[in-house]
Amino acid sequence: MFDFLNKNRRHIRARHNIPYAQSNTQGDVTVTSVVIPCTGADYVEEALLSAEFARRFAPEMEEIVIVSDQSEQAFGKLPHNCRVVTLNVPHREESYRYKQIYRSRLIKIQAPLQAKGDGILMIDSDLNLLKSPDIRMHPGHLYSSFRNGKMIAKLEGAEAQAIPAYYRPSIRPYFEDHVNGAYLAATRQTWKRICPLWLTLFQDTWELMNDSQPPTDQLPLAALLDMLDLRTVNLGEWANWPVSKKIGGSSATIPADVIGAHGGFPLSEWQKYLLDPTQPLTFKGQDYTRKVRYLTDDEKKQS
Repeated sequence: MFDFLNKNRRHIRARHNIPYAQSNTQGDVTVTSVVIPCTGADYVEEALLSAEFARRFAPEMEEIVIVSDQSEQAFGKLPHNCRVVTLNVPHREESYRYKQIYRSRLIKIQAPLQAKGDGILMIDSDLNLLKSPDIRMHPGHLYSSFRNGKMIAKLEGAEAQAIPAYYRPSIRPYFEDHVNGAYLAATRQTWKRICPLWLTLFQDTWELMNDSQPPTDQLPLAALLDMLDLRTVNLGEWANWPVSKKIGGSSATIPADVIGAHGGFPLSEWQKYLLDPTQPLTFKGQDYTRKVRYLTDDEKKQS
């Protein structure tokens, strides 16, 4: 009730969800590396497509890096300036219901540090860049889009001994909005601070928590932003535009303002976009995306 009197909360609120238009959020480091995490053979096709979009629509990028548990050979012919980094990440016990999702989070959390550039944008493998990301960054800042939802809700119903102690005094997990992990940009210096702690908190959280839900990387990310006292900057809705939510289930064109188009199945519709960005596309609705992205391992085998 009296949270507004909490000095630390006021401090973090002032450093959270800051519009990019605010001049003090803009620095000198531009994006030079696009990083695409990809876990599992079934995601190779969409990662390659995402890399092709980055090559075509952000040609000034110095490198496109696919970070995966798959070998480079699994990807076949790569787009220009694209390379594959293969990471060996641990497996969860056989009884764990979300083994592939868990491993995908381990790959993602370590992916930014596989880039060589100083300005690093990490995007999900189902996000396609339709314009070059013009982001000018300061160290100590994380640039993203935001979405509604309290991250702390992921802990609802959990036994007290399963909730890591560092979430109790945290601030950002209790906010009504959070950074969207599908599109994250920061300087290399900032990623070097984020990634080791992110990995530690993610593993600790989901070793304690049970497997009644998919393991999210965004809850520990919200907590570490407090711990590292980082500023989070909002790039606006066009940076990470939800395709299925906006136009899924009908035939429509992609708005010209979109920078990053997130989701959109089947992938064959995106091949049409590559031929003509102005033609109407027909993507499946939002329910389809939710069904296919968050399956248990057993559900995935049966689908």
